[in-house]
Amino acid sequence: MIQSPVLIIGCPRSGTTLLFNILSEVPSLWSIGYESKDIIERYHHPRTLGWESGALAAADLTETSRQYMLDAFEGGAASGAFWRRLNRFRGRLSGNRLWGAVKQRGRSRDFGSSVSSAMPQQGLDLIRAYVRARNWAMRRKPIVPRRAPIRLVEKTPENCLRLPFLLALFPDARVLYLTRDGRSNVHSLIEGWMQPHLFPGYRVPERLSIPGYTRDRWAFTLIPGWRELTSRPVEEICAWQWIRCNQAVLAHRSVIARTVVQCEAQRRSEATKQSHPTEGREGQVPYLTVRYEDLVATPAMVLPQIAGFLGLDFERDLGHFAQHLPQINVVSEPNREKWRRKNPEAIARVLPLIEPMMHTLGYDSSS
Repeated sequence: MIQSPVLIIGCPRSGTTLLFNILSEVPSLWSIGYESKDIIERYHHPRTLGWESGALAAADLTETSRQYMLDAFEGGAASGAFWRRLNRFRGRLSGNRLWGAVKQRGRSRDFGSSVSSAMPQQGLDLIRAYVRARNWAMRRKPIVPRRAPIRLVEKTPENCLRLPFLLALFPDARVLYLTRDGRSNVHSLIEGWMQPHLFPGYRVPERLSIPGYTRDRWAFTLIPGWRELTSRPVEEICAWQWIRCNQAVLAHRSVIARTVVQCEAQRRSEATKQSHPTEGREGQVPYLTVRYEDLVATPAMVLPQIAGFLGLDFERDLGHFAQHLPQINVVSEPNREKWRRKNPEAIARVLPLIEPMMHTLGYDSSS
């Protein structure tokens, strides 16, 4: 059984992987160790809704898909202690020159690159299979008591468009919403679009005529209105992906906020008619917004906030990350001003498009 799960929500390339890697090592939290796209899209692939987008509503959840997803999450989840040991091994492996050369070739178009790029995925598939087999075997043992409820950490960028759906699946979830400066986020998305082996995306039914782009797959989130962008420049597509993902989260958070106000008003009204107030917080989904820039620059200030929000012990669970954040696989070395060096013209072209959302999120587009 899954109780009080944690949903890490944010536009692709906004730092959700970094936050997921941190929380996935907390002993009291469980995760499947990778994104849940395959699990969710087993019954809810965009093709099932006519390729409109990757968005899902609460009404899209069926009893069949609910049971399948709950079983898949629980059956594939391992504790933070497991992922911490595995991440230590992966960290040592990353320092190996031969392995580094394999990964570098997998990100190129050189001969054998497809084989090299598949090797990390094959390793991850073996780990997934091991965790599922171990969990299945434990449940089959008659002498082992039924496993206690687990607290799942889930991170998949497409979930920006699926919050009502996910909260119908996990009504007691808490949401960590990660934001990032639109200029940096769009630049990172542009880099990702140009990495076919790292971000395969969707093989959409429409022909893509994106200038300078030769792949037949749509990278990252399949946003509403994507068909209108199939012949637009990559930077414009990325700008709209960043805008639409954040719009979806903000719209959902706004609905939740109005529901909370209505519930509070109703409770106050009922409390005046009763000898004691009603208990519970029906209709409320706890949100905590975290800036990627703050997480990277001042983890010692941000991580205690996250620990408090999730009811974790900061020193025990997250304290070691306050000094050294985990390393993650990136297209290029992280830097807040990287877009100015590598993509200033492209970002300048879409700046008028992303400025309104930047201001809404509290970012200064003039700095």
